[in-house]
Amino acid sequence: MTTAVACHLDGVSKLTRFRNLVTQDMWYRSGFLIPIVFCFACVGCSRGVGKTVGVYQVRGSVTVNGEPAEYANVLFTPVDPDGQRASAVVDTNGEYRLTTQREFDGAEPGEYRVSISWAKPKNPDAGEPDYGPELLPKRYLDPLQSGLKAQVEATDNTLDPFEIQF
Repeated sequence: MTTAVACHLDGVSKLTRFRNLVTQDMWYRSGFLIPIVFCFACVGCSRGVGKTVGVYQVRGSVTVNGEPAEYANVLFTPVDPDGQRASAVVDTNGEYRLTTQREFDGAEPGEYRVSISWAKPKNPDAGEPDYGPELLPKRYLDPLQSGLKAQVEATDNTLDPFEIQF
């Protein structure tokens, strides 16, 4: 009987050692695995290229001295430093639709400072047209000096027109 008990104790001892070894191996592996998973999770949650964020349709118009500002570039710079910029090109009717990631997808909700640049192409029918001089005063090129602001809500947005007079 003592031999059976000794084997049994020896068996328990071997089983316990095996469990300890497996547990240590699991913790050892997870010690490497957890940081790797964490890094991928952080990269996946960042605001990098390809990340889908909540953007909402934004439409508006730009006129200069009462005329549509065709070909003007509109840039929405978020007040929130973590926000994404949105931009648009004004069409022949003076209207624009913002783009953040994909064409005309809109902008994130929030407050924006707006800058506008306007130069007409010398030959609009050319594949890569050559543009003439800047037509707006320099202050409109800087979102901090333009005085233009916009608020984008978490819904489809039609903004008040930007009516520039000079």
